[in-house]
Amino acid sequence: MGRLSAALKTELLKQAPEVSILLKITVAGTVHRFSDAGGTFIADGAYHDEVLSWGGGPARGVTQKTNSLEITNWEVTLNDTEQEITKLLEGPLRHFVRGATAVVYLSSRNVASADWLTLNSGRVDTYGQSSLAAWTFQLSPNDLPLQRESIPKGKIRASDWPASALTVRDLPSPIIYGRISSANGTNDGAVPCHYVDSGGFRYLVAAGWLKSVDTVYKDGTPVPAADYAITHPVVNGRLYTLIDFVANQGASTITCDVQGYETVGDGTGTLITDPPTVLAHILHNWIYGDYRSGAWLTNTAPVDAASFAAATAFYSARGYEASGYFATKRTGLSVVNDFLRSFEQKAYWSTDGKIALFVEDFTAWSYVTDLVLPEDSIDGWQLAYPTTDLVDEVEARYAQTPTGGFTQTLSVKDLGTGEDALEPLELPNSGAAFL
Repeated sequence: MGRLSAALKTELLKQAPEVSILLKITVAGTVHRFSDAGGTFIADGAYHDEVLSWGGGPARGVTQKTNSLEITNWEVTLNDTEQEITKLLEGPLRHFVRGATAVVYLSSRNVASADWLTLNSGRVDTYGQSSLAAWTFQLSPNDLPLQRESIPKGKIRASDWPASALTVRDLPSPIIYGRISSANGTNDGAVPCHYVDSGGFRYLVAAGWLKSVDTVYKDGTPVPAADYAITHPVVNGRLYTLIDFVANQGASTITCDVQGYETVGDGTGTLITDPPTVLAHILHNWIYGDYRSGAWLTNTAPVDAASFAAATAFYSARGYEASGYFATKRTGLSVVNDFLRSFEQKAYWSTDGKIALFVEDFTAWSYVTDLVLPEDSIDGWQLAYPTTDLVDEVEARYAQTPTGGFTQTLSVKDLGTGEDALEPLELPNSGAAFL
């Protein structure tokens, strides 16, 4: 049966089914209903027969090569001969139209609304008057936090840290996930620390409460534990992880090795390292939400929980760990796409307006020794051998640290081609600890 309810499927199988596509836009709590066939639908009220055209449904898929999350739109043109839409767009609620919830259904007046098929759920992105008596609305997913430079939100402000060094003023407060360590590698500290309080000799490591600060370094040399304390003050409502020294460190560079956020928010939980769990945590707390202190935020982002849970099971069974250090203002979409690329995850917008994950099992290999030409790729009698996308060497760069960049490289090359076609592959959220 798939996504169709039994009742709607029965209606569709009739010789002359009564089906319609409906649009519901909710502006400041008021629902506006539009249809390509007006009338009253069971348990959902009257729809106005004002849909002139649907601009084609939104494409749902991923970019195979980059695994990036695609942002798609759906246009609908509405008749406005009665000027009802114009009155709304020019009335007191006009500023609430953009961003209003918009849901598209496949429906039938003979089927209860609970059995309708949701075709698309999102928001009104923009609108324009396509003719004197028509308005065209562009519907998009709930993607504004992804499109904007939404992470990190917190900054090192003078109002919070009046005794901070001028060089760190207005820098974003870092966000840290997973294990980021220079131990068994450079051994000089993987995470930079910001001098935020010259009176208390305090250095900021990250926003929020980290699982642990394992080693502190001064100019690349480990500092005795007796010379500092790890504290977690709340300053103007925001929680931080700090290193408080007992004495002035002068102009020395302070770095550290850390374990990032854990499941509780006060240092007592389990370190969050599973890639899909890290991604969901970032979406809820830092991209769609603005975490400040206390328990972690949940259900603030449109995350498809079932698909994330399935992806978590896949990676957990294989022992994959993610890490991340975010200290430069970025769009939420760039952060999401980094994770997708790092772990060969694929994401798409579900019909109910949520970000869903799909994992391709890259541990299952198959090899083809002969030329295979699918029937649908035959164009007349032409057989082409494309070379523009030819790759004979893949160089993966991984284990990225804030102070050292990508610290590990793995290259795989086909020595039989005789060409030099390198494809660099950066995995920014792969584990960043030397184990």
